Amino acid sequence: MATSDQLRENKEQHKPKNTDSIIDDRLASDAMERTIRYINERFPDLERDGYYIDYQQTVLLADLVAVIKGYEKRVEYATLNNKDAFMSPDGGLLILKKKSDKTYQRLVLVVEMKRQGTNDRREKEGKKKQAQGNAVERLGKNLIGIRSTLQYENITPFVCFGWGVDFVEGSSILDRIITMNEFYDLNKIYVFKKDGYSPVSMFFRKEQWSVEELFEVMKEIAETSIRNYIH
Repeated sequence: MATSDQLRENKEQHKPKNTDSIIDDRLASDAMERTIRYINERFPDLERDGYYIDYQQTVLLADLVAVIKGYEKRVEYATLNNKDAFMSPDGGLLILKKKSDKTYQRLVLVVEMKRQGTNDRREKEGKKKQAQGNAVERLGKNLIGIRSTLQYENITPFVCFGWGVDFVEGSSILDRIITMNEFYDLNKIYVFKKDGYSPVSMFFRKEQWSVEELFEVMKEIAETSIRNYIH
């Protein structure tokens, strides 16, 4: 199964660039580490049954295409221009794999972390307001990739935690996120598809999320996903 050592090795390879990034990276990694421990305790027989959970900070786009091909339902694919192109969600991924089948990969948890908005800080510093950022827009590429990969599954275990002044209640930025989530609610866990749509778990507010809050959401999504695949 996934281990804490595996997570720490990945953290050391991706050094944050500023204080905000240090805080965000620590929150995400601590919550993921707790989620991994929870899954290991919750599914003690997973390895006996031939499965294991792999933590990854990045995943090759070619591997996502391979997952889609494994369902043997789609026939047309574009050729990737860069075989090393990858997706790197801010909080990493948990993937269910089989010891007996190296091609078997099922996404269990994909975590994004987005901070947006500095105008409250700039106001305190006596500076002019800036235009609202584009952290939300950067979510789109990865979300499309995950939804495409899970087209033939009945779950979409993707979660994004966002915080910052741009996400204050009543902000029009929240409407962009609602649109991105196919007009489903925010701050609610969605794992299973509904009515032919693929809502995901989008948690956004002004205040920063705590490790405990992240963990409570992440463990539920991960456990539900594993049970969907192996039961």
